[in-house]
Amino acid sequence: MKLGSGPILKALMVALVALIVLAPVEMLRGLIEERARLRQEAVASVARGWGGEQLVGGPILAIPVTLAPDGNRAPSTDIDWYVLPESLTLESELKVLDERRKLGVYEVPVYVASVHAEATFNIESRIAELMQSQSGAVVHLDRARVVVPVSDSRGLREIHLTGAGVADRPFEPDAGFAITALSIALRPDAQIEKGSHQFDLTLQVAGTHSLSFLPTSRSTSVAMSGNWADPGFTRGFLPVDRGVTNGRFNARWQVLDLNRTFGSSWFGNAVALPAFQESAFGVDLVQPVDLYLQAERSVKYAGLFIALSLLTLFVWEHLARRPLHPIQYGLMALALSVFYLLLLALAEHVGFTIAYVCAAASLCGLLGIYLAGAFKSGLSGSGAGAVFAGVYALLYLLVTSEDYSLLVGSLAVFALLAIAMVLTRRLDWYAATARPQEQ
Repeated sequence: MKLGSGPILKALMVALVALIVLAPVEMLRGLIEERARLRQEAVASVARGWGGEQLVGGPILAIPVTLAPDGNRAPSTDIDWYVLPESLTLESELKVLDERRKLGVYEVPVYVASVHAEATFNIESRIAELMQSQSGAVVHLDRARVVVPVSDSRGLREIHLTGAGVADRPFEPDAGFAITALSIALRPDAQIEKGSHQFDLTLQVAGTHSLSFLPTSRSTSVAMSGNWADPGFTRGFLPVDRGVTNGRFNARWQVLDLNRTFGSSWFGNAVALPAFQESAFGVDLVQPVDLYLQAERSVKYAGLFIALSLLTLFVWEHLARRPLHPIQYGLMALALSVFYLLLLALAEHVGFTIAYVCAAASLCGLLGIYLAGAFKSGLSGSGAGAVFAGVYALLYLLVTSEDYSLLVGSLAVFALLAIAMVLTRRLDWYAATARPQEQ
């Protein structure tokens, strides 16, 4: 009996070939992870020069206070007292630039956002509350300043604050706040302790990937719009209203002080960075076609589709009575595995969809030509190429469908197995096994 001529031995050898070919496929998974990591490094490099994920807050008053000594505090302790406004109304227009920043083959979408905020303070009532809780405290209103949180000041293009008592001087970095922030002093004669005061803030920031806001008032209202067709609202608080039309989005948030994890005033570093990050909300610039995620999904299904392809060939050769050598199975299995490498290489330059069509067409054409020679029949080769085209069309549906991939995959596997069983239901495997032995 010739090596691999019996169906049982042939099936075992085909299974061994499939297992061997899975080794380079697993290596390809590591390559995809490496390329995705390089893409993240490219994003970080662009962010260092342009501006990263921006987290912006409205005006906050920082007032130095001398607290009376107690059991845990030294005498005459000076500390910043941060006071949030009673209300904050914020409007923002986000513009994603048409020209993407590129680093090698990696493209990074960047934006410029204009922000306008109006904050209303009532320091008189806050001081009364402070004196009730901290008797003997001395409030130094002559050294008060306005703090504006901006997480990545490298992307700050413009900032301007107007209001009663704002000093005629530029903003400076504020080292005492929990996150990166800028501050500007108030004039000593501002008299902010009397009545209510409103500050008007206008700034422009450049960034990448996301723009978020802090609910820095007792009642925060934020309205944002932008020219991005796939916004993501997944962090902090979800918008009460949102919509996407003609490649633009609109969203509106309404957040109360009861919804966040920090209070309306605090001393020093009592509120740390994690508390601000947990309460932040905004929009992510989601890229719906993440080629590395789709390439990774393709590789996850590689073992299944290589096995199905070899099973198809195994059934085909016995129905057509045209035996294939295990070496031929090995060559075809290698071609099936190279498909995923070709897909990844092309996708980085032309996009996933075009790359998939080109890689699948090349593979199906190659297998069709090869099998036409192996079966000595152009019709058989064309039929095999059409079958592989259907198989990889199914793989594309699995890769691009997020919600129904499991359902589609389960039904497809069942359908292919049913087809194989129906086609071979009249095949006498005992006779096919005995025939090579008799010969």
